[in-house]
Amino acid sequence: MYARICFISIFILNWLLIPIAFSSVGEYTVPPPGNDIVGQIYTITIKKGDNLTDIRQKHDISYEELLEANPSINFYKLKAGQVVTIPKQFILPKFRRGIVVNIPELRLYYFTSDGKNVYTFPVGLGRPNWRTPLISTTVVRKDANPVWHVPASIREYVLNKTGEELPDVVMPGPKNPLGKYALHLQIDGYLIHGTNAPTSVGTFISSGCMRLLREPIELLYQEVEPGTPVHVIHCPTKAGWRNDKLYIESHKPIDTYEAKPASPLNIDTETAIYDAIHLRPAEIDWHAVSRNVRQHLGIPEIAGYSVT
Repeated sequence: MYARICFISIFILNWLLIPIAFSSVGEYTVPPPGNDIVGQIYTITIKKGDNLTDIRQKHDISYEELLEANPSINFYKLKAGQVVTIPKQFILPKFRRGIVVNIPELRLYYFTSDGKNVYTFPVGLGRPNWRTPLISTTVVRKDANPVWHVPASIREYVLNKTGEELPDVVMPGPKNPLGKYALHLQIDGYLIHGTNAPTSVGTFISSGCMRLLREPIELLYQEVEPGTPVHVIHCPTKAGWRNDKLYIESHKPIDTYEAKPASPLNIDTETAIYDAIHLRPAEIDWHAVSRNVRQHLGIPEIAGYSVT
């Protein structure tokens, strides 16, 4: 039984200032040793007719990331002429093999097997009271046109929520919430898969699964082999280097995971910074750290310098 596989319940849900074109599936070259940052921050100017869905899809960014980086903008009442920051610069996560999902970012990273490239894109994750678990596991198999064996827990939830009785099995097609591709994990009941509700990607709405848009899940289906490691982490604050400067990038922590003890998969701010500097001493600007963590804009900012 695929316990906790998500059912899609759709609800109406300072740096570069120049437009930059990126791959629709977020491909970057892994930086050389001693560097941990990929991508660029840029801005766009809202034109008449622009809307949240178009911005999210065009720039491969989640609503939460847009909201963090632009706290003064109401994305449901956009006005022509507004300038929106697109936070497409990322400190790479601590784990750098296979697939890494950082829950506070609502973002998945895939490091290619040759270590040369990393792909990153928004991911849909578990909603409150049904969170995606912190896990270290592996991919065990992958399916094209997967069949959804509806868990009893999902059928009960949907019946209580909507009054709809779901079938035991949903065959491939437009009504299948797994989309066209699925990666099965060694931990039973949790999949990385596509979706038939693309606007749900980049939100906390699933029943624990990890859902991707069409191009990202197609790429993973083609590239990822059984045995590929998968780490699902809660790391609200990441720390990393660009040459001799130490940066931190802070996202809003998720209360459910904050209540859990620190661990290699549940990484607090102090641990993230220590991991970055324990072999490379640095002078830390703790006021900058405090400001970044308090604001959680999801944008890397300088927090220190290497000490030679």
